Amino acid sequence: MVSDPSTLTPSHEPAQPPPSGQGDAPRKPGRRERRSQELRDRIYLAAQALFLEYGFAATTVNQIADAADVAQATFFNHFQSKTAILGAMTEEVFAQLESLMSEVLSQPGTPQERIRRFARRVADETLAVRGLAKDVLLELHQIGVQSGDVAPHLAGMREPFERMLREGQRQRTVRDDLSAEFLAEFVIGALNTTVMNWLIQTHYPLAVRLDQAASLLAEAIEPRPGDPPGGSSPIPESHRES
Repeated sequence: MVSDPSTLTPSHEPAQPPPSGQGDAPRKPGRRERRSQELRDRIYLAAQALFLEYGFAATTVNQIADAADVAQATFFNHFQSKTAILGAMTEEVFAQLESLMSEVLSQPGTPQERIRRFARRVADETLAVRGLAKDVLLELHQIGVQSGDVAPHLAGMREPFERMLREGQRQRTVRDDLSAEFLAEFVIGALNTTVMNWLIQTHYPLAVRLDQAASLLAEAIEPRPGDPPGGSSPIPESHRES
């Protein structure tokens, strides 16, 4: 799941030293630092355009350097490899994904409506940059595989979804026989599996499948028939969040 990488702008700000005293203004970057940042940004944006047009695998460091109008030595002064650029893009996409979740999951509507809305936005923004999105998502997945932990974009999704679903349980718009933690894992897992299928299948209908998955998830988290409305029965103790 990825926000539109074509809207990314490099955000690698030069490190600022801590102020030496109360009320000191932050040190402004010098001419050399500004020049270095400009070159880094130029390389980053050139690589992004080439990845979008030709794909990550087909793009060479030489092509990136030529497009950025820098020498290869200058490229390597800023990035160890083209994979390092993809890693930087992955960090940017992760930040945009968090922003997208914050925007969509905090909008008015039931949790079911917000899940459907989120799935549509993910499909729209992912398909808008199909080739680069696949490269970035595979990189995010690989980070999780290499660390032996949950991929960072999935770990970051859990808390916003869990909070939304817990709120739904309190309002009796979400079933309360299962914990909000489990329901969040279930929702995220289903959406991520759909996107992973798109990564490995050439003609996978991502938008259709995400819409179907969201509809199924919305139905799955509905309150059970016979549940009392208005919160007249408490969430079971075994499923209550601390």
